[in-house]
Amino acid sequence: MTRLCQSGWSALAGRLGAVCVLAGALSATTGATAQEDFYRGKTVTFIIGFGPGGGYDLYARVLGRHIANHIPGRPNVVTQNLEGAGSVRAANFVYNTAPRDGTAIAAVNQNMPMYQLLGGKAAQFEAARLAWIGSMGGSNGLLYTWYTSKTKTIDDAKKNVVMLGGTGTNSDSHIFPTLINNLLGTKFKVVNGYSGGSKEVHLALERGEVEGRGGNAWASLKSSNRDWLEQKKLNMLVQIGLEREPELPDVPLLLDLVTNDTDKKIVELVSLPTFLGYAHWVSPDVPAERVAILRRAYAETMKDPAFLAETQKLDMMLRPKSGEELTAIVKRVASTPPDILKRAAQVLEWSE
Repeated sequence: MTRLCQSGWSALAGRLGAVCVLAGALSATTGATAQEDFYRGKTVTFIIGFGPGGGYDLYARVLGRHIANHIPGRPNVVTQNLEGAGSVRAANFVYNTAPRDGTAIAAVNQNMPMYQLLGGKAAQFEAARLAWIGSMGGSNGLLYTWYTSKTKTIDDAKKNVVMLGGTGTNSDSHIFPTLINNLLGTKFKVVNGYSGGSKEVHLALERGEVEGRGGNAWASLKSSNRDWLEQKKLNMLVQIGLEREPELPDVPLLLDLVTNDTDKKIVELVSLPTFLGYAHWVSPDVPAERVAILRRAYAETMKDPAFLAETQKLDMMLRPKSGEELTAIVKRVASTPPDILKRAAQVLEWSE
């Protein structure tokens, strides 16, 4: 009798367990379906931190034309330029004001995490909390002058005052020259206020208003100004990154030009954003399941034949990275010792 009761309870428990498993599976499936159905009929907006015509604008627009094909529900995808303060305005908007449901994606300056970590007063976001969905690729930053400039090497810049065009104190166009001035004794002087990003600075360069630029990515230069490279209209003075670009073996790397350990750590810190490159993130308040959907769509887009064909036609450099990889690198930046962060802020003239 006892064995019979035990057998009966075991059978019942087994049936109940099976029902629970089935219910759990149905619940998970329903939840996943609900997340995927969320985007149906919605509009996803890439918020670009610079004006039309530059690298950030180009990469976001090309991505936007293809990623919808890989997001369940096939939402409408549009781009919106929200320039200001080297992308701080756009970063703050996506983090705090835009819908935090996975329909607003930031396409902003790769320096935004570093800017916040170094105490940037205008930052209304936390770098360590950003929900990264992927990067189309990073490349070294460059400081260059126009071919008519008498400053043709980094040593020349230690003798001559060199006027450079910039977009704002939070952008590479200001950060790199300021860093190099403090570490190497160069005489770069940045004229900020070219709100249109690359396009406006380069027009100023052609008009002779400035001699060069201190913060353009190699990927952007190749895709947007290949004719300048072919016609040898630029003097490449220095590149900022963790290692030299394969195509620029003779352009000195800033990391190789500094000598003491503290300066090297500062350069490594400032170089880390080049790993992020043309990266995209959403607010940390976006549900994890939706972030996963966007990450999957992003990764699939990087392999999409139509997308690859367009990037090849536009001569865009692709070095895709996953959201997980970006999260890891930002955490690495965030773990930099406080004394190095403080010193870096002083070097960049961001501290009081």
